[in-house]
Amino acid sequence: MKKLILPLLLLCSSFVMAQTELPAIAAAKRAAFFIPQKTCNQYKLEPAKGDAWMKVYNNMAEGATVQRVNDIRWQATNKTAALAWYKANYRLLSEGGQEVEDGLPEPTGVDVWNVYRPSKEMSDMMAAMGVKQEQYTFTFVVDKYVGKIFVGAAEGQTLEQVWQLAKEGVKATLKAAGKPKLAALIL
Repeated sequence: MKKLILPLLLLCSSFVMAQTELPAIAAAKRAAFFIPQKTCNQYKLEPAKGDAWMKVYNNMAEGATVQRVNDIRWQATNKTAALAWYKANYRLLSEGGQEVEDGLPEPTGVDVWNVYRPSKEMSDMMAAMGVKQEQYTFTFVVDKYVGKIFVGAAEGQTLEQVWQLAKEGVKATLKAAGKPKLAALIL
């Protein structure tokens, strides 16, 4: 009996954890919620392996200003559920990073907004590997949709420069959620 307890506990905890993740966007035009391909082409970002939740892009060319993008969306049943999930999962969304307090103002039309720098552990690991990269994670809620955009950029790229790419994902989400006029206000 004792031999069964640990596997059952692991199975139950895996089931509970699986139930806490929001599903991917169910809309037929799911791709409309993500950073447009046209924008990715401007940065010479090539698609990498992604899934229904996440689009991944890389540009490892020497001199590339943007090297990696993970563009993620989840869909809750309604806005209240999206806000509750966002609040309960800030560690997942921030990856333990440090919130940028004096960064960008909240974009028009989003319900919640945070920007993070990498955690000390991540910064130390990148340094140990000899990778010099600026990293920012933008998290937000628009109605029942939760978004996370991670951008790994060349050393020296500022938050404002990286935002020029990430804002296209926020605008796309606003448009796809039926708020094109609010998306147009993000410059």
